[in-house]
Amino acid sequence: MQDTPVQSPFHYRRPIRWGDTDAAGIVYTAHYFDICMESIEGWFLEVFEFDWFSMSQDQGIGSPFVHAEVDFHAPLTPRDTLLVRVDVERLGNSSLSLRLTGLREHEHQRTFTGHFTCCFNDLNSFTKISIPQELRHRIETYQRRCTD
Repeated sequence: MQDTPVQSPFHYRRPIRWGDTDAAGIVYTAHYFDICMESIEGWFLEVFEFDWFSMSQDQGIGSPFVHAEVDFHAPLTPRDTLLVRVDVERLGNSSLSLRLTGLREHEHQRTFTGHFTCCFNDLNSFTKISIPQELRHRIETYQRRCTD
């Protein structure tokens, strides 16, 4: 892995589709968690230069989520395009907490906030591990770039 510049802060862009909505025509509550997982995986790909599948299959490292919450501020419809900003909330020894902020693309109106924590583990033993040094370096670099 190289230390390449990444978009800081990272924004995951996603149009809202008809299939995302419920009978009221707004994004179905539980579907926000899918959107957040897509956003986090996009962040992993941008910051680490690999996705969850590669991390698990090629490196034997998992990052299961141990906490997930979403607060809703404004509804989204298929007329909206969503930008999800990803910020590092806390970097622990084996855990990583991310804060996600959903914004309507053109108005930048906040639509939701989420807090997600994953714990890095060895997939062979299912025991927690320290975040690998190269990944920790990339996370810390991203944090610094977001505060500059």
